[in-house]
This record gives sequence, structure tokens and C-alpha cells, in this order.
Amino acid sequence: MEELSDNAQYKASRFLYIRHYGSKVTVSFNEKAIAEQKEYHGYFTLVSNCEKDPFECLRKYRRRETIESFFEFGKQHTDGSRTRVWSADTLRGRMFVQFVSLCYYEYLNETIRQMKSTLAKKNGDPDHDKKDNLTMETKLKTWLQNTPVYLTLQWFDTVEEVKVSTKLLSKRWTTEITQRDRMFLNKLGVIPT
Repeated sequence: MEELSDNAQYKASRFLYIRHYGSKVTVSFNEKAIAEQKEYHGYFTLVSNCEKDPFECLRKYRRRETIESFFEFGKQHTDGSRTRVWSADTLRGRMFVQFVSLCYYEYLNETIRQMKSTLAKKNGDPDHDKKDNLTMETKLKTWLQNTPVYLTLQWFDTVEEVKVSTKLLSKRWTTEITQRDRMFLNKLGVIPT
């Protein structure tokens, strides 16, 4: 309990019985204190033998929900509930592709999370620290904080190019990429400045 904050230590001592027997540690719940507190608040406990930092443990636990929702989404929207394959090799291939897409999804999610932590902050570069650039980064950060990853991907799915050709004229239209979109794609390394 030395690694916990004062508030977390207080809650641990109030809601858990922690007993030390040499090198062995036994943890049990104080059911009476938990029942009294449940009337006013909701608490849950994560117990781990590996992760020692409570906030890192909570972050990893919450990522599990993302993985579960991905598989639920795959079953509901990407024809994942019925495999429609004839052999075990094809099934393994299909599941492998779904797993790879999950990995890309999580990688993009983590990249966006890291990007948000650096947006709209001065870094000492005169070109970056201009007021216009910081304002645009603030708008991008607000958009990323209010838009889930799957909606961000859907947003960029709508960028299209339409070409109309007749005997008299040939015309091409491309849907607009806003300054915010260009900055986002640039920070991801997709398009150059």
C-alpha cells in the first residue's frame, strides 16, 4: 500500500482486510463497509498479480471493454457471427484478419491518444507556437476528444473523387479536406505538410 496515494490508502484500509503472513499477503473484502458505501456510491476493485500502478491497471482494464465492443461490432456489423467458411484453414485466416484489424484499430487509438496529449501546447518551435497554429490544434484536440475512433474513421471514409466526362467537357470534383483534417493526417504521417 506504500505506492498508493493517501486517499487510495484510506479507501483500501476501509474496504479491504489486508493480512501479512511472512511473504504471503491475503486480501479480503470488508463486506459491511462496502454495503454501507454502496448505498451512496459504486465501487469496483481490480486485483492484479502483475500490474502495480493502479491507474495503469485501470487503463488496461478499460481497454478490455474496447476489445469486447470490437468483437461485438464484428459480430453485428461485419458478418462475424457466421463464419461462412468451408475449412479450418479458412476460418483461421478469417479470424487472423479480424485480429489484425483489431490491432490496427488499437494502434490508431493509442496514436490518437498520444497526439491529443501534445496538441495545443507550446514546444519552443517558432513555427509551431504561432497563435493561428495553436488555435487550429485546439480545434483538432476538441474534435478528437469528442469523436470516437470509429466515427473518425467514418469521417475520412467520405472523402471521394467524382469524375464526369462528356464529349464537351471533363470535370473532376474532390470532396473538401479541411485544415483540421489536413493537420490530423499530417500529424499521423499520412500526408506531408
